[in-house]
Amino acid sequence: MKKRVIAVILAAMMVGAMAAGCGDNAKPVENNGDASTEAVTEGSTESAAAGATEAETVKKKTYPDEAYLDSIKASDYVELPDYSAITVEASKEEVTTSQVESYIDSVLQNSKTKEEVKDRKTVKDGDVVNIDYTGKIDGKTFDGGSAKDQDLTIGSNTFIDGFEDGLIGKKVGSKVTLNLTFPKDYSKTDLAGKAVTFEVTINKIYKEVTPTLNDDFVKKQGISDVTTVDQYKAYIKKMLQQQAQRTYDQDVDSQITDYIEKNTTFKKDPPDAMVNRFDDEITTAYTQYAQQYGVDLPTLMSFEGYTKDNYEEGIREIAENSAKSYIAFQAIADKEGWNVTDEQFQNAEQQYAYSQGYTSIESFESAEDAKEYKEYLMTEMVLQHLRQTVKVTEPKADSSTGSTEASTEDAAVNEASTEDAATASASGSDAAASSSSSSSDAASSASSTAASSSTSSASTEAAKKEAEALLNQKN
Repeated sequence: MKKRVIAVILAAMMVGAMAAGCGDNAKPVENNGDASTEAVTEGSTESAAAGATEAETVKKKTYPDEAYLDSIKASDYVELPDYSAITVEASKEEVTTSQVESYIDSVLQNSKTKEEVKDRKTVKDGDVVNIDYTGKIDGKTFDGGSAKDQDLTIGSNTFIDGFEDGLIGKKVGSKVTLNLTFPKDYSKTDLAGKAVTFEVTINKIYKEVTPTLNDDFVKKQGISDVTTVDQYKAYIKKMLQQQAQRTYDQDVDSQITDYIEKNTTFKKDPPDAMVNRFDDEITTAYTQYAQQYGVDLPTLMSFEGYTKDNYEEGIREIAENSAKSYIAFQAIADKEGWNVTDEQFQNAEQQYAYSQGYTSIESFESAEDAKEYKEYLMTEMVLQHLRQTVKVTEPKADSSTGSTEASTEDAAVNEASTEDAATASASGSDAAASSSSSSSDAASSASSTAASSSTSSASTEAAKKEAEALLNQKN
């Protein structure tokens, strides 16, 4: 069997797909991990209201009854394993002071401001320059080779070799001619290795100013009841600890799910309509991931060992396994009496729908798949119960399970690099983009994101915490 792209909890994946379906309106209420149901904050209320109209215009894809768990008797499909004392390997570490400082440093770096340099006119390494430029090959302009009012940090290596160095020592207001050559391995093959001339006008010089961590900076973050540096550090530590807890829970849940998948015996295959539904959801989610990293779906799947000829079969295989997992979880829920009650579902649906920008349950159900959401809540209910009986052991020394510190610091770095990538993409300058930002780097990032699937996204984490809180009210 080929390596599956989804290597995480299948239950949460479906909620991630639902949230992604709302586009910009997918902004679940952040409850900061508190184990209680909280009212929607004023800020969230405004956000939800603003996005409601657009969200409610989306129409869901409909499926026949047999596509859902409530149309089958799950026990007819499976022979369940003994899940009374599943053993997993997982480690949860306390957040360190260095992690808190590293995270805050990333916030400060991402909060840099620009100040125009007025006491000198000559460009030097490290400056942020605002430029206009026009690129020509054989005397003709080409797509993506020109831009106006673009900011460029000298020394960032975001433009092709020679571009940034060619501006050092030049003065504001001057026009510079750069005769350069695109790298032979440039991502756009029609430009690779070609000679190019850029006419560059230097408009302004800026310097980046990193804010100082003080009470004034903290107040500007707009965090309720956090106005001093000490309070801010305590807040960040609590947030990182909650992230560590979520990572730990996800690790445990993933291993529980993996155990159930591997040890459940199927007496017959899932209904085709159910597999089709999962196939659609996974294809949609993966396509969105691929678009985020500037590749197509076949390319994304190739990072996991599939080819352009068989990636659709790969997705189908994932869909079949997903359907089997859901059926197994439903069989456990039925056997143990762990199904979601109508009251629990109504409360959770109302909270989730409003957090997505809908003004009524009716509008939510016309655009989103409420049955699918209820299935997710069922799997979360089962996982909550199984977590109470699972036996957790420390990972072996050679275990691939990463430490809290490493994962947290990586998250901070990835957040910064994602913002940088978005900025570069927004510039629209294909021609001047550095060859160092290669397609292989994007491939690596996309593969890593796909491996994490929807459970690593902030929106799914928030949705999951809300679901847990709502279910815990009546458990």
